[in-house]
Amino acid sequence: MIVLFILAPLLLPFYIANAVPSNGCGKKPSVELGHSTDLTITSDSGVSPRKYRIHVPETYDMNVDVPLILSFHARGKNTTYQEHLSQFSNASYGFQGITIYPEGIPINGDTYQWQGDPDAPESIDDIKFTMELLDELFDNYCINTARVYAAGKSNGGGFTSLLACDPVATKKIAAFAPVSGAIYLNPDTEELPPCKPSSKREVIPIMEFHGWKDEVIYYVGDNNTRDNGVTVPIIDWVKDWAARDGFDPDAPEITYLCSGVRNVTKYSWQDTVVHYNVSNYGHAWPSTFANEDTSRTTCKEAEATSEILKWFAKWSLL
Repeated sequence: MIVLFILAPLLLPFYIANAVPSNGCGKKPSVELGHSTDLTITSDSGVSPRKYRIHVPETYDMNVDVPLILSFHARGKNTTYQEHLSQFSNASYGFQGITIYPEGIPINGDTYQWQGDPDAPESIDDIKFTMELLDELFDNYCINTARVYAAGKSNGGGFTSLLACDPVATKKIAAFAPVSGAIYLNPDTEELPPCKPSSKREVIPIMEFHGWKDEVIYYVGDNNTRDNGVTVPIIDWVKDWAARDGFDPDAPEITYLCSGVRNVTKYSWQDTVVHYNVSNYGHAWPSTFANEDTSRTTCKEAEATSEILKWFAKWSLL
């Protein structure tokens, strides 16, 4: 049974200057407001059609541009699971934009996954699918094209990190937030894949949450549980982003959140690159209430959904 948790609404400053309305402004939405709908698009990504789930809030006005979040599911999960896990569709969190839950490609039966996983076929281009999906959404909904964001869990988090390194995706997506990111080293070079964001971006904002006790994608890096890929030590990956964004990787602001067994260490480079080391968590989406991933909880200051939403609200492509 899925429980909808009612929380005190966040006051998110998404509706501010520098709006860049999409071509879909003025078009009546084809989906029911306040409800989630499963849709497909024709795709040149290597398989077609491709599926996604969309949630347009009850407050949506076809003449007012709104932000958009892409939320990518973990390997072996699906769009519905990711919607319930991330809670971005939950109006109680205060997000009044459109949320999209894209679906990966099934491998070995019904195991859905994303580009970047060791088992992902080279014939599938999920970055291309994501760009096609954004074009479809821009044409049919009133979206502030400068305020598009990406988040994801595990393999979906790893794919989010690939988007952050892509020269085309970083022209369309303002900020990126992997959770328990499955970020793999190249098996031949034992290095991360090339990272080449758009040269027009001064910085690429990154926020990452990871459980210290994660035994699926180890915090310190190691073979995954399938023993077919090696992941990067998370703090090394975060510091790499800090350096790429022009900061001293060894000089973050460090703060300690929560208390006792729920202690969280937060690393921040001027709030542009941010990392939460969640001490009591394994491979799970940090939350103040039990969710689909775990019965464990964290404190409000380290809850992934609310912190990601507040942080996304700071960033724009303009």
